[in-house]
Amino acid sequence: MGGLLSWWDGVELWLSGLGFVLQTIVVMPVVLALAFAVALLLDTLLGNGVRLLHRLRGTQGGGDR
Repeated sequence: MGGLLSWWDGVELWLSGLGFVLQTIVVMPVVLALAFAVALLLDTLLGNGVRLLHRLRGTQGGGDR
């Protein structure tokens, strides 16, 4: 665990030493990839939850609302 923390400290120091534009160029792909993964996970979870609620209520087919 100490090795991981030491590595993270080195990355943090390296990143904080960069200029703002370079920080943005380095950080944005990581942030966008994480945001996409979280959105995909939430979409899947919520979709399955809605499907489960429809199944429990017995309104699987599209009918009158």
